[in-house]
Amino acid sequence: MAVSPIKLLPRVGNKLKSGIVSFWGRGGTNEFYPGGADDQRRFGRAKLAKDIAEIMIDHRQRMMLGDSRYIYQAFSTVSGAVDQKANYVYGNAWRLQSLSKDKAFVEAVEKDFEQIDRLLDTRGNGFSFRKSAWIGSKTLDVDGDYFIILSENKETGFPKLQFLEAHRISSVNMNGETVIQEGTYAGRRIFNGVIVNDYMEPIAYRVADDSMKRGYQDVPANGVIHVNDFKWFSQCRGQPTVAAAILDWYDLAETRDAEKVSQKVNSALALIESNESGRMDMGNSVVNPMPGSDGRLQTQLMDSGLIRYIKNGGSLTAHSSARPSDQWLNFTHLVESSAFYAMGWRREMLDSSKVGGAGVRGFAADVNKSITTRCEVLHMAMQRAALYIIAKRAKQGVYTLPEDWYRITFTKPAQFTVDEGRMRKADIEDLRAGLITEDAIVEARGMNYSDILHKLAVNAKMRQEIAAEYGIDESQLGILTKPGDIPVQVESEDDDDEEENQTNNNNEN
Repeated sequence: MAVSPIKLLPRVGNKLKSGIVSFWGRGGTNEFYPGGADDQRRFGRAKLAKDIAEIMIDHRQRMMLGDSRYIYQAFSTVSGAVDQKANYVYGNAWRLQSLSKDKAFVEAVEKDFEQIDRLLDTRGNGFSFRKSAWIGSKTLDVDGDYFIILSENKETGFPKLQFLEAHRISSVNMNGETVIQEGTYAGRRIFNGVIVNDYMEPIAYRVADDSMKRGYQDVPANGVIHVNDFKWFSQCRGQPTVAAAILDWYDLAETRDAEKVSQKVNSALALIESNESGRMDMGNSVVNPMPGSDGRLQTQLMDSGLIRYIKNGGSLTAHSSARPSDQWLNFTHLVESSAFYAMGWRREMLDSSKVGGAGVRGFAADVNKSITTRCEVLHMAMQRAALYIIAKRAKQGVYTLPEDWYRITFTKPAQFTVDEGRMRKADIEDLRAGLITEDAIVEARGMNYSDILHKLAVNAKMRQEIAAEYGIDESQLGILTKPGDIPVQVESEDDDDEEENQTNNNNEN
């Protein structure tokens, strides 16, 4: 028997609260869970036992967004890692592929998407639908989520997509309240611009709109694609991966600034003079005024250099510094590594020279899992947008929709590898052992298997035609096989006729 879903949101109204004996409430015992004892280090943390949507109120979401954007813009290590991850996620892929059985439709829709790729964005042809995968990956790391409004040209009906960043969706004019008092969604709860029903399902999004007198408009959820990678069931908004280590990045920024000051001080010190007084010789500058007697080093120009005069018992040595120390470098490396893990990335991507052996394979596997996970998030959003575009183009009469028109996908980016030669050798061995298929190998390299087969067929046909044109054997154009390979036997029409005659003779006998 199916159970009716539970209404997760509390009723609106005043609630009586009993007195609090401890941070966690009355009664109970600490014997089963000793960590439950009152501790000042836990002061106020019982407030975390709520839905994430209620904890991350509007101004805290904006605070987290501002911190993440600042760290991305100001910290070169972070911006480099985020951009590098986006490069691998995009990988010059994300070309639409139709899986329909209607060949004419497949050809028409794929060709149409190539032609309108830079016409879909409301901001103009400077933005590509395919390249939105790169920007989308970066935005998920820095902003936590973004939105796509499904729109159209009112005059022509041409489909349009409007990409909105995280700050555009917020609880405008709510002043900290979470219950809408008027309008279409009166009585509904709103969390950071996401209007939800009793079961926390988004039913509308509040978009900041200065053209409206009230400063916003509520857009129904069926016209918006909310791109996010939730980590909690009670989330309404995404959380930037950069924010998980925001304090670490701030600490690193402070320590690096301090270390830079030390480096500047050390670079300004060239020589160290030791004398009896420990001070600059002021008397000599009065008795013997000469260039350099104004507090600067006393020197005499010679053909081969300078002479420095020092009192008996004094010394002059070159200043040297061992900063930054190995301990400081190791500490920053440790903090960066943990911060990169929180971003779903590996610090070794900055310098993989220290990773070797089995560590390389484990490191590459982690990176590919992160890329695959991000691609799955983007794929769901781009697939829904693509289906909207296909339906709109069909309505314009560009093509007719078959029954399976909705079966689409996108080309995938190539897998990350640090040893391409070893990977290719392993693929060939797995293919011969029957552990993998040809299309899986091709797709892992960011290519389309069907395109490869067509290209191979075209090249094979071209070789045959050129060999026939010049009256030479095809092998003279180049030998692709290696010793030990089994040659492919191609039956000719003469062989078929001979086999048929032999069969007829056997039947007569």
